Amino acid sequence: MIGQSPGQYTLELSYGSTITDVPVTLNQGQAQIIYIADIETSGVVVATIKNAQGLVLTQEASVATCQIDCCIAKLVESAINCTCKCDKCKEELDRAEKIFLLLQSAVYAAEVAENIQDAKDKYAKANELCTEVCACGC
Repeated sequence: MIGQSPGQYTLELSYGSTITDVPVTLNQGQAQIIYIADIETSGVVVATIKNAQGLVLTQEASVATCQIDCCIAKLVESAINCTCKCDKCKEELDRAEKIFLLLQSAVYAAEVAENIQDAKDKYAKANELCTEVCACGC
């Protein structure tokens, strides 16, 4: 927002299928808008600043990782506590590693490469791997 004129703007927060518009005011001498959202999110969150005419001035994306972080932690804990005599324990660690790498790749895509669709795709794949259930029966 640096260099923008004081006035009324709209902060649009988009995550999943939810879009929330928040009116914000940029005061004289203020270089940025800081907004703390009291919302529960998961996945890619896109923040867009629009002027009074609806013109997009800037857009930033980030990844809310908490949901998948919990999945990774559960997989690692399960693998550590595993007493199987087969490869199930290693498979859980391997899956946790894949999910972690996909999540880190999604964060990079959103925050560095500014490729929102790629970030959403990678997050969705990581989430899909979290919800898979192994049917190896061991």
